[in-house]
Amino acid sequence: MSITGVVNVINDPKAFFLPIVLGQDTAGGGTAPLKSSGVTVTMVTYLQIPFWPLPPGLPLVMTANVSATDGSFTLPDVPKELLPWAFLVSLSLTVHGRPFYRTELFPVSHTQKPLNIYVYQPSIPSKDGVTAGEISTGLANAGLPGNTTLKANSWGLGVVGSKSGADIQFGIQIVPDTSTNLSLYLDLALDGWDISVGFPADWCTNADDILNNIRSALQTSGSTTNKLVSAAITKVFEEPPLSLSSTVTQKVLDHVSIQFVSVSLPNKHTWALSDETDETVVIVPQLTLGFPRGF
Repeated sequence: MSITGVVNVINDPKAFFLPIVLGQDTAGGGTAPLKSSGVTVTMVTYLQIPFWPLPPGLPLVMTANVSATDGSFTLPDVPKELLPWAFLVSLSLTVHGRPFYRTELFPVSHTQKPLNIYVYQPSIPSKDGVTAGEISTGLANAGLPGNTTLKANSWGLGVVGSKSGADIQFGIQIVPDTSTNLSLYLDLALDGWDISVGFPADWCTNADDILNNIRSALQTSGSTTNKLVSAAITKVFEEPPLSLSSTVTQKVLDHVSIQFVSVSLPNKHTWALSDETDETVVIVPQLTLGFPRGF
């Protein structure tokens, strides 16, 4: 027996999300099958076997092409001999290699029903991107020196600062997060970091402490930086053309997964970490909302 489903595009978001807003478990109409080439569906089955200690289990990856004619896909079933160890799975889509949709973990038994996916790509105007001041706010508690300078480049952000014998220089690469943790949107990775600590700073800190503070500020779902991204997503729903209320917006976001497809840095810009009011837009994401979050 195979695992099947259809990928659909949401053409009328208000019609589709209205039943969800009204408290129903199913979505509405306003959809059509996705008819696009280069779409691949991936299902990862996590096997909980004794010699694999890392949660959620040993990943078994299966992929299939999505039909450009009717949006359908067919995945092979989990081999019978592995079913005793298979408890959780996740599903994701890519379009020409770019992430497009992802789910949280869900029971493998739920793959016995059709896995129908619905995707919607809101248009995010460049003016609604993440500003330099918002990034400063997000990094305010990262343990950086007060004179730190930030620079937006096409590849990411450059960070340079020094104070009391501590010299810091590193880059931040910004890429979409593709994990099953749907509360994480961006993978903000430190790149080429160079942190040196001398007298008198070494009396109270060291390079590892500074690096760990920076990672904590960038790479957790509860970080200020991640909350700023969440606020930018909310803005998409509350402004035209959708113009939803904050209450309705939250109901919608509680039922969808969010996958960043790409992240662009359109403006080369340099600013001080201390300037949390700089309104220059430095990061503009393209994202996909997917329903359901899990099956």
